Amino acid sequence: MSVTNDELRSEAPYAHEIDWPNGLGEFSIFDDDGSMAEPFEHYKYMRAHAPVLRVRYDGGEFWHLARYEDVRKASRTPKVFGSQLEDPVPVTFLPLFDAPDHTRLRGAVAGAFNPKSIALVEDRVRDCADSLLGTYVDAGGGDITEQVATPLTMTTIAAILDIPADNIEQLRHWSSMLLSVHRRSRGLPGTESDRETTAVFLDFIEANLERLYRDESPSVGGHLARQWKSGGLATKEAREMCAFLFVAGHDTTTFLIGNAVRQLTESPELLDRINSRPADAELFVEELARTRGTVHRTTRQTRTDVEMSGVTIPAGSMVRLLIASANRDESKFANPDVFDIDRTNEGHFGFGFGVHSCIGAPLARLETRIAVQCMARKIARITLDPDNPMEMASGSGLTVGPRHLYGLVERRHR
Repeated sequence: MSVTNDELRSEAPYAHEIDWPNGLGEFSIFDDDGSMAEPFEHYKYMRAHAPVLRVRYDGGEFWHLARYEDVRKASRTPKVFGSQLEDPVPVTFLPLFDAPDHTRLRGAVAGAFNPKSIALVEDRVRDCADSLLGTYVDAGGGDITEQVATPLTMTTIAAILDIPADNIEQLRHWSSMLLSVHRRSRGLPGTESDRETTAVFLDFIEANLERLYRDESPSVGGHLARQWKSGGLATKEAREMCAFLFVAGHDTTTFLIGNAVRQLTESPELLDRINSRPADAELFVEELARTRGTVHRTTRQTRTDVEMSGVTIPAGSMVRLLIASANRDESKFANPDVFDIDRTNEGHFGFGFGVHSCIGAPLARLETRIAVQCMARKIARITLDPDNPMEMASGSGLTVGPRHLYGLVERRHR
């Protein structure tokens, strides 16, 4: 039975039943070509006509919540929308746990990622961004992801955790394999060799934790090592928590900086504005997180039957909260598809919400703000390179953004 564009059912439709408008393909949870990386037009249709949408796949089905109030309600009720899908949890990623383990594990590192602690690394981040962007501008541009965003975010989080970062390519490969293991834990397909490669990465992390303990390192990694040795964290927890913090500490922010460059190519006047008023970079980052945040969705499982937008979702259902759709909900934000750094965007979910809000949000904000300020100071104009198309990360992953983004820059002359 087909669902017309004007019909809203009390029973949640399946994606394959909908006559998607304006030439849109069927909304899918799997995506090898990047076509579902930023399905904002799908989200818009879903908010109006299918705010609760089901999608079948070989392993079962996912329910999707597209409206702001539904995503907010689900995020605020972790006892109804649980994060822990397996017991025991296969890998120690904070988003995979419910209380009390989530509370305990988050508390082990929360103090190191508060705004006051993160402010201590600001000079280091600024020096790194200034150096990387100086080289980038001297070359007339290039791949901003490879040449600026990745080395900036990786070296920053590596320094905070005191992880050797002399081989960025190796660390990046290990990170991608660990994210693949994470996808498996959420019912999605992984990569063939992800578990084996992740085991090597975790052995590297454990050996480094031993070093940090011996050296009495004052870093976040040293703090984790001491908790491990004192019995506060199990070996598995210490290894995987440190790896999780490293991956989460660079992956999301790398894409956010790439998205910042995309926005600056579309709103070139903001380079002049931020150059003359650097504090406005904070407004820029918040609106960027709302319109082009790097986490589009998060997975929960219902513990009881629950009603959302007039639809009853049964207990035990796998539900995806569409954060990026909520951030563009017309009922919450006026003209939501318009990037406006002067708007009031309080309540956006760009850095999560509730008990699972992003623990590294202060660091992500700091790095992106500094990167944008440095760009505005050095670059008068940046455009996308027509000879090197942007390559988006697959929409099936945890994070979304430009995997490769080539820019052409005009130097700002003082």
